[in-house]
Amino acid sequence: MVLEYNTERDDLVISEYGRNVQRMARHLHEIEDRNERNRAAGQVIDVMALLNPTNRDAVDYKQKLWDHLFQIAGKDLDVDSPFPKPDKEVVFHQNDRLSYPNQDIKIRHYGLIIERMIDKAVDMPEGAERQSLCEYIANFMKMSYRNWNKVVINDEDIFQDLKKLSRGQIILSTESTVLETNYGGHAPINQMPRKNFKNKGRFNNNNNPNRKKNNNR
Repeated sequence: MVLEYNTERDDLVISEYGRNVQRMARHLHEIEDRNERNRAAGQVIDVMALLNPTNRDAVDYKQKLWDHLFQIAGKDLDVDSPFPKPDKEVVFHQNDRLSYPNQDIKIRHYGLIIERMIDKAVDMPEGAERQSLCEYIANFMKMSYRNWNKVVINDEDIFQDLKKLSRGQIILSTESTVLETNYGGHAPINQMPRKNFKNKGRFNNNNNPNRKKNNNR
């Protein structure tokens, strides 16, 4: 028995119905008797309805099933449909494939918008306005890092990334700039407090009244 992979088969026209429905729909072309072909087409419609029960309340539900049948079976399917046959120019029109945006993002968790903001800041003249924009960018980078990694890194690491993305044109330091820390209450990575797992309160051995009672016996 030779295995047949999906990559070697025809593409699914409407994947929601699956490959077996597509085979049944295209098999209709091979049925010579018209009455038998119409009966088989009705059975295929019933199977398609079972596979998509959530759309039964739609007004044009049955018509959509027949339109899908013609689309799956091909242009030349000759069966008696209870609805007008769909326009071939509309149903069988192939849309142009959309191009996938291939953006070269240097540090992905900061995103492309940050890089554009940095380029804008680099082109600005030195002054208070440029400094304010650079600090805003650094704060936004810190927030983006937290949203991506669920932790907050030190300001110095943010400044190093900012220097890298600006090709050395923007240099901030912890001596002159302090970034916001109110990003969900997280502390920097190297300042995360250690959890104390010792029992406290009434469950502590020293505060356990049962233990004191036993010791007094």
